[in-house]
Amino acid sequence: MNIKLEENIKIDQEKKRDFYLDSAKKLISFFNNTLKNKSLSIDLVMSSPTGCIAITEVMKNYYLKKDLTKQDLVRKVVEGVRLNMNQSSVYKIIDKAIDQNIFKSFLKKEDKRVHLIMPSEKTIKDMENWFDEIDLV
Repeated sequence: MNIKLEENIKIDQEKKRDFYLDSAKKLISFFNNTLKNKSLSIDLVMSSPTGCIAITEVMKNYYLKKDLTKQDLVRKVVEGVRLNMNQSSVYKIIDKAIDQNIFKSFLKKEDKRVHLIMPSEKTIKDMENWFDEIDLV
């Protein structure tokens, strides 16, 4: 085999190994920082795929300054999880998050039948501290 080709293959293999090593280190750091920054909101993220999708959807809509109805949140979580999660179970998780002041629920001004969901101030602070610590991006 051509020496130049062999060197290129070896470099590619080393780059791949370094990528996987860095990924493993980031994942370990992610879990360590998650354990270090315990809070109800972080616990919800780590509790299950359902909790993780719920809180990230709420945070995403908060930063986009978009209204998120309770019904839309449930639909997005059920679609995102795809583990035969039923709407009733997701509503229970969201209601528990509201009871624990992870999420805030309030009626939409224009339509009092619609419940909007937002993160609480403490959740925003907890999540932003966690995002800073885990340094995923």
